[in-house]
Amino acid sequence: MEIIIIVGVALVVLFILFKIFKAFIKWGILILVLILVVAYFTNPEELTHHKGLKDVKKNIANKLKIDDYKIFSLTKVKVKGEEKIVGFGAFGKVWYFDDIEKSLKE
Repeated sequence: MEIIIIVGVALVVLFILFKIFKAFIKWGILILVLILVVAYFTNPEELTHHKGLKDVKKNIANKLKIDDYKIFSLTKVKVKGEEKIVGFGAFGKVWYFDDIEKSLKE
């Protein structure tokens, strides 16, 4: 009789946990989709990447490449035939890495 009660309580606890996690998963997926939609519509344009790098160097326009992944974008600079990622753009902003000057000097 004791085993039946333990199994019954365990099943009730598992059922409640399943319902709770199901709600969390549903809301988590909804929030993730909302973030991706906002990221898609606020992905910075190529001009934004160029404006930020003009402050660093004036003559890098021919070395600059922007890879657009629709929800974020990467700023790359071609140095000695090799592309280096020097910036990241998302949600309307572009952030540049600290080693951008070093990458451009090479």
